Amino acid sequence: MQITKIPHCSGKTEKLRRFLTDFAEKRGYRVDVDGAGNVMASRPKSRLTLQAHYDMVCIGRAPAIETVVEDGWMRAKGSSLGADNGIGVAIMLHLIEEGTEADFLFTNDEEIGLVGAENIDLAVKTPYLLNLDSEELGKVYVGCAGGEDIHLHKAVEYIEPSVSGQRYKITARAPGGHSGVNIADAIPNAITELAAFIVRHGAMEVVSFEGGERINAIPRHAEAVVWLPEGHTPATDRAEITVEALDRLKVPISKEGRMAAKVLFGFAHGVRAWNRELDLPQSSINLATVSLENGRMQIALSARAMDNEDLSRLVAQSRAAWEALGFVCRTEGRYPAWRPQISDFARTLRQRYEEVVPGTAFAAIHAGLECALFAERFPALQIASIGPTILDPHSDRERVEMGSVEKIVEVVERTIADLSAV
Repeated sequence: MQITKIPHCSGKTEKLRRFLTDFAEKRGYRVDVDGAGNVMASRPKSRLTLQAHYDMVCIGRAPAIETVVEDGWMRAKGSSLGADNGIGVAIMLHLIEEGTEADFLFTNDEEIGLVGAENIDLAVKTPYLLNLDSEELGKVYVGCAGGEDIHLHKAVEYIEPSVSGQRYKITARAPGGHSGVNIADAIPNAITELAAFIVRHGAMEVVSFEGGERINAIPRHAEAVVWLPEGHTPATDRAEITVEALDRLKVPISKEGRMAAKVLFGFAHGVRAWNRELDLPQSSINLATVSLENGRMQIALSARAMDNEDLSRLVAQSRAAWEALGFVCRTEGRYPAWRPQISDFARTLRQRYEEVVPGTAFAAIHAGLECALFAERFPALQIASIGPTILDPHSDRERVEMGSVEKIVEVVERTIADLSAV
């Protein structure tokens, strides 16, 4: 609960970093902080490093978080909760409070491109690392998707309409969700829904268009100012789409705005290929943010794949398509896939997990985990990932099952005891 009172949106994590450093130092741990804002609290006899990221995706009222516990679940009122990955941080702080003989790595700015893990300048000295950023009880994760962000921009012209008309503000709302974990859940994309509304109204022209919140979140809000000639009135029978009449002034309209709406509507947001062996998406792409105003259109996409070659192909195909439409493209934030591999450590972890949660299985996830970067940076390190049940991360519906948190704590404690006995 204390973590929720300390602002730690991605890119603005300084206050929580100071709290973590002071907390561990006061309990006798050696603390090192690198230039990327990663924090390592260590003990000399540790065999296991526990790891979690301490930034969060701030949606709605966050970082002002008001928690509610109902029927065994914790959520936040009108905002994301930050259980991703605040619960992992909380578990680690609990173990530090107990004086646990382990190392604790708190990584920074995971949600905006795995920045901390990518730029880590701290040594992982233990033979094993346990990431606490997974979100399903009863799963030991041994693989994850890689990803890369694609940013597009294009200059657009404006023209004066030839006849009189009226402006309207059109707003689309959708549930939102994690662009990896929830990409196969058929969650509507607010940008796509707004573009579809514009396309269906043949006389509608675009003045401005804005949509999406974060590169790694399925958009839950999009808004456009549109223009219609006299005699045309936009109508909607869907609660997710609202229409508000503005003024009757003759205002400049985007020369390519309507075509842009068609392109956005036609873009294949979502799963591109399915991995039948792992029973999850093999590759996907999220239409994350759009902005059309002041003579410039900007679009951000988030591509993911379970294989690095598939990721490269998806990014190359996307660039080729958008460049053919006249957009300038650049990519950033690439991180590798973590190829599924069951190590001796993963098997030991599963055995301890089975004692607490019968039926525990190995799994992979169609989302980025810092494990992929650690596996690349420290090839001898044996890595696995677990976590409690968290639903709808990166949205204002985010919630965590409290009973599952207690079970994860028990699994971690049993695993540490097992490794310490070796």
